[in-house]
Amino acid sequence: MHDDILYRLRTSFKMPNLILSNDQLKNYVLYELEQLFNDATTTLQDHKLSMPNGQLLIEIRNKLLREKLNYDLADLKSQHSLNLPLLNNGQKIIYDSVVAAIL
Repeated sequence: MHDDILYRLRTSFKMPNLILSNDQLKNYVLYELEQLFNDATTTLQDHKLSMPNGQLLIEIRNKLLREKLNYDLADLKSQHSLNLPLLNNGQKIIYDSVVAAIL
């Protein structure tokens, strides 16, 4: 599970060289286990297992989020310019409504 989590994080964040400490990986494993137990209406504590460190998970997520949000703005603008004219009338109305609500 340890290797699988690291692989999934590297893949989902498109960061093949992502390195996490053993504590961070352990925390992710505990978090994933807690999610699985929650799906089965139980918890890690019910099985006398330690809970993940919530603060560490927040820090990991924030770091990964910051790295993920490091967009290539020039590429995004180029994609926008290419795709905007391809919208049909209904899509254009929705696009304009969303943009108006944001701005």
